Amino acid sequence: MSRPVSRAGIIGSIVRKDLAEYGRDKLWAFLTVMVLVATVALYWVLPDDVNESIRVGASGIEPAILAGLDASQEGLDVVEFSSPAELEATVSGEADAWVTSGPALVIPRSSDAEPPSGAEQVTVSIGLAFPEGFTDAVAAGRATEVTVFLDAAVPDELEIAMTGLVREIAFAAAGDPPPIDVLSPAASFEVLGDDRVGNQASARDGFRPIFVFLVLLMELFVMASLIAKEIQDRTVTAVLVTPATVGDLLAAKGIAGAVSGLGQAVIILIAIDSLGPEPALILTLMLLGSVMVAGTAMLAGSVGKDFMSTLFYGMVYMIP
Repeated sequence: MSRPVSRAGIIGSIVRKDLAEYGRDKLWAFLTVMVLVATVALYWVLPDDVNESIRVGASGIEPAILAGLDASQEGLDVVEFSSPAELEATVSGEADAWVTSGPALVIPRSSDAEPPSGAEQVTVSIGLAFPEGFTDAVAAGRATEVTVFLDAAVPDELEIAMTGLVREIAFAAAGDPPPIDVLSPAASFEVLGDDRVGNQASARDGFRPIFVFLVLLMELFVMASLIAKEIQDRTVTAVLVTPATVGDLLAAKGIAGAVSGLGQAVIILIAIDSLGPEPALILTLMLLGSVMVAGTAMLAGSVGKDFMSTLFYGMVYMIP
């Protein structure tokens, strides 16, 4: 008389069969490894730095004033130009500006001239063209006008900021401090929420959740395809002839998909250094995501007849 088989033993046998079948499918095994390698490589290729400076070009103002303004204003990078015409050509995109020492060297894009050795190309979207005699005019209290060149993509907020910047330069040129203490009340600034000034998220950090999602999405397609293949080959019918029930089969498929998805997600998280200060929370979220993907794969695989239909149904079920 044979000993009855436990439900856990039946489910474990089906899980081992599914994982073995996953490894034997050379196409999906190759694609899975390729996605893991490509994702990790892409993560480390993405830039990890963020440029938070606003680059402003200026012409017609003394270099000493520009140097003092550049040093006093955090996040402001001032580039000196020799003439308003060169500044306008650079902002409009008709010329390129190269910086070594002193004023920027402007080379029209239609020219074949080569930049000097060791020069750094700079992109300027905002330009301040100060008129001749600007310093004497503000010192004497005479009216004067500064031309501001703006690229079409510059936000309106920066246009307003440039007005304040021109006023500050005027006070600096006249040798007078801005009359903030006299005309303006004291202001206390309190940043609510996460203050990201000086600590902006880089492209590499911004793509972290997407990389993990791509791995889970790949797992969805693999599991859905394997389930659809089992249904087409009647492997599922053969399994149900044994003491295994439909509940055992569904539980095994869910466990196999969750284990596979979680394993790949953990590999990615470790490879891109994204476990963070709360690894238990991150792993719990990944487990829930893997279970969700496994359930979606069973739905897609049960109705899909081929690769394209499985892919279509997988996306239809996954998007909501």
